[in-house]
Amino acid sequence: MKKGDFSLKGFTIIEVSLVLAIAGLIFLMIFIALPALQRQQRDTARKEDITALISAVKKYQTNNRGSLPSGTGSDIHKATGEKYTKTDWSGFLRDYMGDGFEDPSSGEEYSLNVVTCGTGTTGETCPSAEDVTGSTFPNEFRMYVLLEAKCSGDEATGAVKVSNPRKIAVLYKLEGGGIYCENS
Repeated sequence: MKKGDFSLKGFTIIEVSLVLAIAGLIFLMIFIALPALQRQQRDTARKEDITALISAVKKYQTNNRGSLPSGTGSDIHKATGEKYTKTDWSGFLRDYMGDGFEDPSSGEEYSLNVVTCGTGTTGETCPSAEDVTGSTFPNEFRMYVLLEAKCSGDEATGAVKVSNPRKIAVLYKLEGGGIYCENS
């Protein structure tokens, strides 16, 4: 064998190290992006749940001469064995929402916190979204229903009062940040 004759074939340590480093960076990017993608998917499911709630409210109004379910308060849900009437929010949830009205991250049923927007004039700010939803996610899986309200388009404000007693705004603080609001 002559000096300088390299007949052995294979990869050098530098080439192998470079390939491993690139593969490591790709895996790192995937593991960093994956939780954000999952949060985004759960928030999309929550938005779809709010849309389904608004649709059910409209169906309820069609069947009940335009009126909304009665009552206000927090933790209105469709727990088994709970006494309800067909005209209150618990009855509405049971009769119109059916099964599957659950938070996508936990599988726990949503509850409603129904609040009247206020006694002020039309266009007045309702309780701010931060006041209504609190400062922590996931709001104990509560959707906030503001009666006589519509979304203001401003996250800090949340909703404003309207003169129509048959309108509602539904607020939910999203896991990925921000408040989502939808009108009936």
